[in-house]
Amino acid sequence: MQIHQTKTEFYKNVARFIELSVWILFILLIVLGIVLYNSYCHKNFGRYQIFMQDIDGIIVGSPVRMLGINVGYVKHIKPVNDMVYIDFVINKKGIEIPKGSKITVEFNGLGGSKSLEIYTPEEKYDSNMPSLTIQQPRRLGASAKLLYQMFKKIGDIIYRCTYFSQSLDLKKIETQKAIENTDKEFLKDAEKWIDKQLER
Repeated sequence: MQIHQTKTEFYKNVARFIELSVWILFILLIVLGIVLYNSYCHKNFGRYQIFMQDIDGIIVGSPVRMLGINVGYVKHIKPVNDMVYIDFVINKKGIEIPKGSKITVEFNGLGGSKSLEIYTPEEKYDSNMPSLTIQQPRRLGASAKLLYQMFKKIGDIIYRCTYFSQSLDLKKIETQKAIENTDKEFLKDAEKWIDKQLER
């Protein structure tokens, strides 16, 4: 009876070992298939490396867009000295980045996510031109500063025009002389008076 029990346990243990081995082999085959598929895909995908001074919120996995279409993703980001190294993959089939294209960081979506945006060139470029031209991202703070400077200039122009118009004292031009003289003489007198005012 004991010999029969030990043989049964032995066969059960062997069956468990075989089952476990089959499962491990099955999992290994799946993992190997995924690795081989990824390596095959990466050989066929376009891979690009760029350096930027400011990535403005780009993270690993951020989309890469061209002509408004998602064509890839950011694979790796690493700071190098005062620049940021970005490695990105174009995984959409049939997409080639034309020579002379510009790449920059753009705001994408309502959630505030950022993407690398590729702008195709307006004109044809030589084969000697680089594939991608880096265009630094435009931050909101820089835009606000530019608007502030623009409105300040406009304010200065308005102030000078107002000051000039207030300094024109038309009472100093004799009204009777304007009535008696012809229009040309009146304009000459007005020009002389304006020149005198500007010389002060």
